[in-house]
Amino acid sequence: MFARLSLSSDGGLVAELQVRPTLSQMIREKQLQDRSLAHHVQNIAEERHTKYSFRDDGVLCFRDRIVVPNDGDLRRTILSEAHNSLLAIHPGSTKMYRGLKDEYYWVGLKRDVAVFVSKCMVCQCVKAEH
Repeated sequence: MFARLSLSSDGGLVAELQVRPTLSQMIREKQLQDRSLAHHVQNIAEERHTKYSFRDDGVLCFRDRIVVPNDGDLRRTILSEAHNSLLAIHPGSTKMYRGLKDEYYWVGLKRDVAVFVSKCMVCQCVKAEH
């Protein structure tokens, strides 16, 4: 949820709240639009033996990890949340990958994490090379 405060000309304070969909809802919507995931959905519908399944909220998973569709903005959002959140505090690529691989799945996750961390200016300035 985003909050925005502004002062009016008469000195009054105006507050505005905006609600964003959760990351899980965004992923589910993008999964429905991704044609490369259609055959996995069909296999589940036909009850074929597959490592893919649906969670209770309708999100497609691979071995109990959320399948992230091929959407650059969505993947950057996930990487940014894992890297810049107050709980993570700019982890290195190995630690960040270990945290993400238990929850999310997409082809090239490890490479994307390494590239994302290598482009972080805070990490470039603070982390010493070994």
